Amino acid sequence: MLKNAFIPYRGYYSSPFSRWQGSFANENAIKLGTETSRRWFEQKQWDPKTIDYLFLGSTVHQPHRFYGGPWASAMMGFR
Repeated sequence: MLKNAFIPYRGYYSSPFSRWQGSFANENAIKLGTETSRRWFEQKQWDPKTIDYLFLGSTVHQPHRFYGGPWASAMMGFR
């Protein structure tokens, strides 16, 4: 299934979310990540519908985390 999967050069992104301290402490990581990712796609002029997979990892539970992957995908405009 994933034998042809790859991450293109400069096609990676990591959220700046910090759960325990700082100005992001009260933000939902899923919402923050999807809003930031959506802006990143727009800046790169990439169509989010070209993305086939989303892997969502979490070390701290967030509200709505159980359906976090499909929820994040929908908010970012994936198919």
